[in-house]
Amino acid sequence: MNNYSSMYNKSFFICLFLFLQINIFLSAQSISVKNNSGQAVIDYTLEIPVNELNLSLGNYMATINNTDVPVEIITDVKGRQLAILPVSRINANSEIVISVRPGTADAYPKRSYAELSHKIGGHFEGHKYEGGYSWVKPNYISLPGTFRDHSYYIKYEGPGWESDKVAFRFYLDNRNAIDVFGKKTSDIVLPAVGVDGFDNYHRMADWGMDNMKVGTALGIGTIAVWNGQKAVRVEKKDSMTCFIPADGKIRSQVKTIYYGWDANGEKCDLTSLISIDAGSRASRMELLVNKNIDIATGIIKIKDAELIVSNNKDSKWSYIATFGKQSLNNDMQGLVVFAHTRQIKEITSDELNHVLVLEPDNGYVEYYFMPTWELDKEPVVTKDDFMKCIDEVLARLNNPITYTIKN
Repeated sequence: MNNYSSMYNKSFFICLFLFLQINIFLSAQSISVKNNSGQAVIDYTLEIPVNELNLSLGNYMATINNTDVPVEIITDVKGRQLAILPVSRINANSEIVISVRPGTADAYPKRSYAELSHKIGGHFEGHKYEGGYSWVKPNYISLPGTFRDHSYYIKYEGPGWESDKVAFRFYLDNRNAIDVFGKKTSDIVLPAVGVDGFDNYHRMADWGMDNMKVGTALGIGTIAVWNGQKAVRVEKKDSMTCFIPADGKIRSQVKTIYYGWDANGEKCDLTSLISIDAGSRASRMELLVNKNIDIATGIIKIKDAELIVSNNKDSKWSYIATFGKQSLNNDMQGLVVFAHTRQIKEITSDELNHVLVLEPDNGYVEYYFMPTWELDKEPVVTKDDFMKCIDEVLARLNNPITYTIKN
């Protein structure tokens, strides 16, 4: 190669590099984000509708205080596409500027996870799955409404989801109840849970344990209907489909469609979308139902746990909570469900549960459910500790973060 060719190639690559850098610069967008509350917000997931951003196909990341974080695209239960990104901290009544541009934040750790796994290599005898000791993770399954508990087919009996603070599962069968895995680590643990023994997670391990006994109750945040005397879970239905629409670094989701749910004699289709974010103990439940029915949810009653009910009717969000020695390990545990105050039709109870009856807005219901545990990596030992966790969530729900896109 002569000197002319060599100089030409160098010039070409320099021009190409500058062209790419200019395009990255031109495609970057600046977003001003403001915390309107009197409290600092820690580990916040910012949501922006994709149609508000000038994003072409490709990967994006954001830079916040000289730190690169991922930008993920997710879909809510109504089908809206949202760009989400993690904000580690915004001080009280303050504003930060975020730059979004093409790229990948490869060094950012995975802080959320969701899965749906089942056995292969065996066969059903009646309602039980016999044989088969290998697991697959299709993250999708369709089941008849007659699918029963303790089939020994699905890993820990249903889908699981977690953040770096807590993990959950729900029983994808006639029970359809939500259960809690307490975590003593910030690591992702669910891939290893339940694979070496069907219910070994009921015993304490290095990572934590299943620390709630649900039985025939609502556990925490379980979907139900109020029949006037008690809460009835999503037990009778024609069929159900469950899948994992997102398994991201900062948000993971479980979506379930219940076809032909018998809700107090009213046949309806119900769509559930559960989301969990990095740094959060709380799961978000979004529901869409195609009939005019009320939705119930709540918290299991434990005799040693104190009931706490919010009393500020001017608050946009309200809650019911319990705190006391109510974990399977006889530890201090807090359980709370947050709901839109305007959607709360009744706060009541039955023999097994503290119950919220919620009135949907055009078939839509939204609520959050959150556990705490005294053996968490960030322990919540006293009632005062628990109330601080509640107040932190309540403050961000009542005072949403606002943003301005600067093109």
